[in-house]
Amino acid sequence: MSDDVLTAAIEGRVHYPGEAGYDAAKGCWNVLWVHQPAVVVEAASVNDVVVALSHARRNGLKVAVQSTGHGVTVPADAETMLLVVAGLASVEIDAGNQVARIGGGATWAPVLAQAQRHGLAPLLGSAPHVGAVGYTLGGGFGWLARRYGLAVDHVRSLRVVRADGWVVTASRSSHPELFWALCGGGGGSLGVVVEMEIGLVPVGEVYAGNLFYPIEDAAAVFDFYREWSERQSADFTSAFTLMNFPPLEMVPAPIRGRSFALLRGCHSGDGADGKAAVDEWRAWREPALDMFGPMPYAECGEISADPVDPVPAIASGRWLTHLDDDVLAAMLEAVTGGPGPSPLLMAETRHAGGAVTGPVPSACFEARGADRMLELIALVMAPEAGVEAERRISATWQRLAGHLPSLSGYLNFAEGAERQTVAATAYTSDTRHRLAAVKASVDPLGMFSNGVGHG
Repeated sequence: MSDDVLTAAIEGRVHYPGEAGYDAAKGCWNVLWVHQPAVVVEAASVNDVVVALSHARRNGLKVAVQSTGHGVTVPADAETMLLVVAGLASVEIDAGNQVARIGGGATWAPVLAQAQRHGLAPLLGSAPHVGAVGYTLGGGFGWLARRYGLAVDHVRSLRVVRADGWVVTASRSSHPELFWALCGGGGGSLGVVVEMEIGLVPVGEVYAGNLFYPIEDAAAVFDFYREWSERQSADFTSAFTLMNFPPLEMVPAPIRGRSFALLRGCHSGDGADGKAAVDEWRAWREPALDMFGPMPYAECGEISADPVDPVPAIASGRWLTHLDDDVLAAMLEAVTGGPGPSPLLMAETRHAGGAVTGPVPSACFEARGADRMLELIALVMAPEAGVEAERRISATWQRLAGHLPSLSGYLNFAEGAERQTVAATAYTSDTRHRLAAVKASVDPLGMFSNGVGHG
């Protein structure tokens, strides 16, 4: 199929290097990553995906799949087609059965908004503007996790375009091995997920937000958090966070350019119980800023307040066996240590356990037994900041090596070469062998080798 024929056959848009629209079409939300693909196909239908894969097979191209470009493993190069599925953004809510059917390119924002009209919620993460499929198939550890589990645990079915062009629906009863591999193995390396059906949970109003304490009080806040969090029911998913707020206009004036130790989280049970739990903090020590209170879960993006506009960022995350003073010291060194300003915006340890622990035999996601998670995020505005961020992140994991369980990898919090490294600690050897067998079956030529996924 020639280039002209491909363009004519696609309902969406096709962009080649040097043409108007190419640069915008290949862009990532995380602008630290730059794709330089042979061609960009912006699919507008499932048939577009089938046609695009046919073109890639005939021309010996690899295929990288992308929705928003939050999580990139290997950027698309001159031997690769970048298949952008953001146009497949349909959302259908079946309130009676508590199910959502989501197009492969949909973000969480419209899913959340439509589900909330019925008092229901998807198990999204901290950022509603992230692609739903990529987030879910990578695990999905959000603010309802301790009560309801990971997002991947609630997948009902996946409509997938395989490398050979066949469109199949994978579920626990149909193509179960492919379904198992996708649920935790991601959608960018086994096929193109063009539709996902997920279960919703009955959550309306929650008690959620943040308490801000001066960074100088971090040790006391951490100690109180460690003891307090152990006593909380599974209704409360919480985090202890060290945060450097950048001196940018988008940041509210009271916190702009300042550093804080935070309690953040979401209580999804009885609101009075949630308030009582947070009141313990207020009684212990008055926060510098109190942003905890009742809110509709439709506004859950305000808990983390992740940036919506594209930014250059580096993220890294691991499961932890426990919290102790070494964890705090490592977090403080990453975020506030050193002779100059740290490029790390955040070090956040989330409380897991509860419904997160599983196991779920129908999903290959198995790194879920640890009690805590640590995520590091850096803002990289210059090359030297990137080098320093990588140094600090690497030093953190080296320092906490004794706190990492055997299955410590969490792919949703890793990008680039690190994601490939972390994958070795995200699955047992038996699971890796089983995943390799599925890969050999559905993509024997390795067409999907970029591992971009749908993030």
